[in-house]
Amino acid sequence: MIFTQEDISQLEHIIAQATNIVLVNHANPDADTVGSALALQNVLLQMDKNVSVVGPNSIPDFMQWMPGQENIVIHDEAGKKVNKLIAEADLLFAMDFNAPHRTANLEKALLEAQAKKVLIDHHLFPDKDYFDLMFSFPNMSSTSELLFDIFRASSLKQYINQTIATHIFVGLMTDTGSFAYSCNQPETFETAAALIRYGVDVKRTHDLIYNNNSVDRLRALGYSLSEKLKVFPEHHAAYISLSSEEIYRYGDREGLTEGMVNYALSIRGVCFAALLTEKGDKIKISFRSKGDFSVNDFARKFFQGGGHHNAAGGKSHLSLEKTIEKLEQLIYKLNIECQ
Repeated sequence: MIFTQEDISQLEHIIAQATNIVLVNHANPDADTVGSALALQNVLLQMDKNVSVVGPNSIPDFMQWMPGQENIVIHDEAGKKVNKLIAEADLLFAMDFNAPHRTANLEKALLEAQAKKVLIDHHLFPDKDYFDLMFSFPNMSSTSELLFDIFRASSLKQYINQTIATHIFVGLMTDTGSFAYSCNQPETFETAAALIRYGVDVKRTHDLIYNNNSVDRLRALGYSLSEKLKVFPEHHAAYISLSSEEIYRYGDREGLTEGMVNYALSIRGVCFAALLTEKGDKIKISFRSKGDFSVNDFARKFFQGGGHHNAAGGKSHLSLEKTIEKLEQLIYKLNIECQ
């Protein structure tokens, strides 16, 4: 067990004392933040708690089969309701993010909240001053795996069912790229096996996530690879850039570009990849790497971001053209050795 029994006891006490509980997803939600939040919500509902899941923006299409996702309250669609839920909560859970600013338009409400605040996360550099109780373990494959360990170490274990196990499996599977990275510890596979024993249908779950694409998403991928992929073989780097007009052409839906950066990283000899997407007056950037090169450090130093050693995000308030120019200049200076 990577946390103490005192931590578990404190968590159980905080939950027992709480009446209104809000679970918070990070901006541009992935399956780990959504899966872990829905799993914990299911447990708390069985405990007869008044519990809501809120998020800054909508979840991608390929996750909309997950039971309970239809009840997530989205700030972009119901901002006043989300702010009210947060203000009236006596317990907040941060699911898969390390600081309030990772929630974009929820940040102000979270900073003003008077509730107890619990972190369940696997990202580096948590905001220790903000949270009352932290389960923060960057070495974990996913927040979902961490949550499952918390369940099994506590009285919450009794509430685990097939739906909860499936939600957790989705977060675990996606944050490891179908067990391709961040999973060198045997405990991760032992967790997967335990989830299957709770009834997870691995093939069906995998198909619903990875083989459930819209036509627009595939067309956007095809266009990006054929027209917008730029490779720097001598620097072991590649990137894809998409303007807001290009994104709008293919529907501009949440999840449209999900996983696209991994195709750039999959090129033989490439160990650093980026995806730049223009959103209003901001450029969102996803970084991936192989081996020793830390995109977490790179994103923190140059693009106001961060994340994990081999997977991170950043942003730029320059134009797309200027951001591309900045990235290319940095690529020329990078000293990346592919292993």
